[in-house]
Amino acid sequence: MRRFFINGAHAPSDRVILTGPDVRHIRTVLRLGPGEEILLFDDEGWQYQARILDSAPRAITLSILCKYSAISESDLELTIGQALLRTRKMDRIVRQLTELGAFGFIPFVSGRSVSRPDSRRLAERGRRWEAIAREGLKQCGRSRSPHISPVVSFQDLIISRPSHDLKIIFDIGQAGMGSWPRLETAGKTRKVLALVGPEGGFTDEEVKSAVDSGFVCISLGPRILKSDTAAVAAGAILQHALGDMGGV
Repeated sequence: MRRFFINGAHAPSDRVILTGPDVRHIRTVLRLGPGEEILLFDDEGWQYQARILDSAPRAITLSILCKYSAISESDLELTIGQALLRTRKMDRIVRQLTELGAFGFIPFVSGRSVSRPDSRRLAERGRRWEAIAREGLKQCGRSRSPHISPVVSFQDLIISRPSHDLKIIFDIGQAGMGSWPRLETAGKTRKVLALVGPEGGFTDEEVKSAVDSGFVCISLGPRILKSDTAAVAAGAILQHALGDMGGV
């Protein structure tokens, strides 16, 4: 059954009216009409089974049949910090991390970041990432968007996140080799922050600063991965080891 987003701040009681691009999709692409059912979801972790009552060119009226809590959210609150990359790479990372169940996404500027947009473009990219994440929810069955933070500096990021149970910086150099046993013995870990660098990796000074701030330095293996590959690999590994993708 197809899923469509509704604003959680205006969650329905018995009826809801859909407007915007979803109306055209329902009417002309899916060719659904009165009497047929769809699923709705909000950003609060709820899903709604709904029946179409009326279908007009600009609005579709639905009756809410039942409301239930989504079961597709991971107990692991995994936040990925990603050094800024070119637009399309960041877009792919946001979508794929959403599908993997990431709790949050923090874009940041590091010493070797090539992409350094101005404040206006950063605001536009932030809105775009939120839209991409929401589209990802439709595909993967989630009902809660990952929290996408404003762009921060690397130093601000590592000193302002004291509440995580485990903080990781992924490094392609020797500093990260052989550290995986620490992760495997982490025990009951609920909140994890993992940092992935730009294409050139983190500087030695950044790795040292992160370790001094309580981060564990880990390598993703003997092969050098592109940053957008590394972010998705890190998300999948951590969900497998500590989340709901199989466990260790």
